[in-house]
Amino acid sequence: MQQELWHDTVFDAVGAAVQAAGGAKKVAGKLWPALDATNAAARLRGCLDPDHAQKLCLAELMMLGKLARDAGDSSIMDFFAREWGYKVEALSPEEAKKKAKRARVSALLAELARLSEDE
Repeated sequence: MQQELWHDTVFDAVGAAVQAAGGAKKVAGKLWPALDATNAAARLRGCLDPDHAQKLCLAELMMLGKLARDAGDSSIMDFFAREWGYKVEALSPEEAKKKAKRARVSALLAELARLSEDE
């Protein structure tokens, strides 16, 4: 199956991410583990239908994006970058961990400085 070069709608991009992450049943089971597989998959398919009222919330979209990323797919990120006029460059897993660690250390140092000022 050949990956599309771009997606026309966000629903197409998210649908491609769902397929890359293992399909509707597998992804829905991770998004809503309390639901049985059939109902969860039906809910996800409904969320991917532009004419259906129910949509993914931001946290669910983030989780889906991470599942797709772990499967090597960047459909969602590529769609948003193209729509908003950004250029996105993927980081290696090692670089991503280093960057996240640096951000966490910076946040902790800023919090320490704030707490020190309060004394």
